[in-house]
Amino acid sequence: MASLPTTVRSKAPQILRSALQQRSIQSDVHITRTGKPLVRVIGGRHFTARQGCTVIVPYREEMAKRHLKLTGDLGRVVFMEYDLRNTQSIEESVRHSDVVYNLVGRNYPTKNFSLADVHIEGTERIAEAVAKYDVDRYIHVSSYNANPESVSEFFATKGYGEKVARDIFPETTIVRPAPMFGFEDNLLLRLASVTNLFTANNMQERYWPVHVIDVGEALEKMLHDDNTASQTYELYGPKNYSTAEIAELVDREIYKKRRHINVPKRLLKPAAGLLNRLLWWDIMSADEIEREFHDQVIDESAKTFKDLGMEPSDISKWTYHYLKSFRSSTYYDLPPATEREMREEKKYIHVLDDQALSSTAFDALKEFYAERDARAEHFAKLQAKAEALHDAAKEKLLSMDAFAEDWNESQFWYADETAGLYAKLLLEGATADTTVAVVSTPSVFVALKNALTLAPPEQPKPKLVLLEHDQRFAIFPEFVFYDFAQPLKLPADLKGICDRFIVDPPFLSEDCQTKTALTVRWLSRLPPGQGGDQPRLIVSTGERMRDIVTRLYRSFGLRTTDYEPKHARGLSNEFYCYANFESKETWGWRE
Repeated sequence: MASLPTTVRSKAPQILRSALQQRSIQSDVHITRTGKPLVRVIGGRHFTARQGCTVIVPYREEMAKRHLKLTGDLGRVVFMEYDLRNTQSIEESVRHSDVVYNLVGRNYPTKNFSLADVHIEGTERIAEAVAKYDVDRYIHVSSYNANPESVSEFFATKGYGEKVARDIFPETTIVRPAPMFGFEDNLLLRLASVTNLFTANNMQERYWPVHVIDVGEALEKMLHDDNTASQTYELYGPKNYSTAEIAELVDREIYKKRRHINVPKRLLKPAAGLLNRLLWWDIMSADEIEREFHDQVIDESAKTFKDLGMEPSDISKWTYHYLKSFRSSTYYDLPPATEREMREEKKYIHVLDDQALSSTAFDALKEFYAERDARAEHFAKLQAKAEALHDAAKEKLLSMDAFAEDWNESQFWYADETAGLYAKLLLEGATADTTVAVVSTPSVFVALKNALTLAPPEQPKPKLVLLEHDQRFAIFPEFVFYDFAQPLKLPADLKGICDRFIVDPPFLSEDCQTKTALTVRWLSRLPPGQGGDQPRLIVSTGERMRDIVTRLYRSFGLRTTDYEPKHARGLSNEFYCYANFESKETWGWRE
């Protein structure tokens, strides 16, 4: 779970206990006379104090609390050392409080504290101190599935802790958060780590993960709402996931495939218990293995975020925010992989929200579509004329003769033999689910279109995508405008869908080659170097780009072939063909 941030940032309560000013002036902290409450936060690492409250933070470890000093105004965050077994230190921490939050919890037992020591006896001492000094509000943060009858020691001690708190202080507000995600959490960060290797239930346990910020905001609302006293709140996210499903979200976001080895419970649980006793740092404990077999059960009688006027956010919207640092430098700058971000990006690119456009911009957009439709109609007529001129054998349907080479665009069409060969290799073994990306090679695109037209009706037809800078090719429905200077400015629905590539960067420069390679990685369905079927890749470019190209596509397994591409009008620069697959009939590897 994430370290819980108790968020305290809105306007402070206006009505306070009159006894606040009547207490003894001899105290362990200075009490302000501004009408602001004192809030004690016992346990938990992160909180914010921006509403004028004085926040007392009892602590055990000096280095673990230093950063909290800066989270509030000067003098508003006060630290007091305490020990969970020292009743006097607890009483000194809460004696002048108006509100006490108990965030003390332990995910695994240690040689000094068992789970019962922390969740039951510790809760008992804190609740007794709260009752002794007649604190206005006591908010006890427990856990989902808290139940004294649970087989899990963690869930059972949390359930007993709730009972102890209510018996001593009936007005206790009990909060049961689901597994939390956020910075320093024990969910997303654990699944993204290479050390999270073993599981006993194939990660099939299910729960509603909740954002730690949402839980913090809910705790803040309880500070101001006395109607939450004596109530129980189940705080959980909007969608149910298994750990395996969250792990899939994590892998997609970090562009890595983390291994998870399933070990039978009867073996892993005792091994985890032994490690927990022998090592002083947290690896795994027996009870953590036990909890993998417990799905989250919602208490229907408990209140939820809805009763606080809140709508929790889904974990899929935050994976990019919390996991970007786990990406390698190759993928660090790529956009988020979440569905929400993809929809938003697609909405922006295609300008679907007409209301967001000014009348001038909307007119320009309609003019653009009208011109595109006119070009498509013109091309349809050319195609119909070409079909009428061709014989029954259908030798060709399209020809690059209709598109003159533009040297300002660095255009040099391939000879029909080369374009046809590349098209044949790209279609070899393709299915209806295959997507072929044609990057800056329109002559190969035309060859692909002809090959698919001539193919038997029963042959699967893969999807084609033409990424090209020349707007003349917008007459093709597969056209997508592409500028290598902005390699990722592409429709979001193209991300991660392409299985095969033919690439000919327009310029023989390192900058052009590098940015085009970034486009290929962004389009690739399966990130290179992660096992499975590799994307089939052909790069056709100058011989002097050999070192750069093989370095950029090393993860794809790209090598230099001995095939020499031919151009329709000849070309003074020597061209090489690079590929990551063998073709015995076409090429071998160049040493």
